[in-house]
Amino acid sequence: MQDWVDFATVAGAAAASLTGLLFVAVSIKIDVIGPSPELRNRAAQTLLLFGTVVFVSIVLAIPGQAYGPLGAELIALGAMTGGGMLALDRRARSGAEAPGAHSIARVLDVIAPNAVTSVLILVSGAVIAAGVHAGLYILVVPVVTALAGGVASAWLLLTRLEA
Repeated sequence: MQDWVDFATVAGAAAASLTGLLFVAVSIKIDVIGPSPELRNRAAQTLLLFGTVVFVSIVLAIPGQAYGPLGAELIALGAMTGGGMLALDRRARSGAEAPGAHSIARVLDVIAPNAVTSVLILVSGAVIAAGVHAGLYILVVPVVTALAGGVASAWLLLTRLEA
């Protein structure tokens, strides 16, 4: 597991940095995002993507941790992330001003970083908990997906909104 500490460090640092940049992006467009329940919840989904990577990094970097507990932690994290994403998506859809009001939702539905991240963290956790250490390689995909999806979402929040 020690081999994964560098990956955890890089991913966690990237996610933490992107979280700060997300706050800057939201503050730049606060006059548009603030009043819109849809956009606030989409921004919260982006924050959850970055936060998930931070937590994945934390559990990977725990010294001396066995694979069984790591798998259980990832399963719990995947379930919480998935539940949070579903709740935020439901709130965003119910708060939409008009069907298709923002192209952000349509783009994010197509690339689906929320679902990919949650499901593959669950899969990785289950594989690791079953004693297959190669499940750590599966974990790379949701981490990269969360970072890339979060960046895409933040970019859309910055560039696709009319002030």
